[in-house]
Order: sequence, then structure tokens, then C-alpha cells
Amino acid sequence: MNQEIGFLEQMLFNTMFSEIEERYNDVVDIYRNDFEILSLAQHLKGISDTVLEVYKEIPNPSKKLGEELYTTLYQVLKDVSSILYDLSIAEGDQLSYVVMQAYRKLDSINSLFEKLV
Repeated sequence: MNQEIGFLEQMLFNTMFSEIEERYNDVVDIYRNDFEILSLAQHLKGISDTVLEVYKEIPNPSKKLGEELYTTLYQVLKDVSSILYDLSIAEGDQLSYVVMQAYRKLDSINSLFEKLV
């Protein structure tokens, strides 16, 4: 049972990493000439890469170590994915609102990372 849960968690994280990569590429394609949005997208991708590194270092999930950490990291990935998606579909005045929301979310993610370190 624990192996099945570990396998499902791994699939869930891998799916989320793939989704973030795809959304990041969409944002880069759409906003290749907007350096602020590119910088924001790169920062979000960097967070995703950091989460991937931390995820790889978490002890064996079958030992039930780091269960809260899994949940926290997955929530961060969901936030990153959501921001990238919003950036990829925002148009006109929506874009400035989405960018503002993205910076707020980044602040909260950075605060969370500071607490974890």
C-alpha cells in the first residue's frame, strides 16, 4: 500500500512538473519581448526547479516522513502552475492584474521558503 501511495505521489508531482514546463514555455512564447513577464516566468520556473530538487531529497515517503512537506510543496507547484496559466491567457487590462497577483503570490511563496529554510 505504501509503495502504491509513493508511486501515485511521484506521478502527481511529475505531472505537475510537466504541466509547469508546458505553461512556462507558453508564457515565454507569448511574451518573448516583455522582459518583466519573462523575468516573472523565469522566477516561477526557478521555484518549480527548486521544489523538484527538494522533492528528490525528501526521505522515503513510505516511512511517512515529510508528509506535510509533500503537501506544502505540491501546493506551491499548484500556485506556480496557476500563475503561469493565468499569464498565458490574460489579455489587455487583465494582464496587469494577473502580474500584480503573481507578485503577491511570489512574496507569499518566498516567505514560505524562508520559513522552511
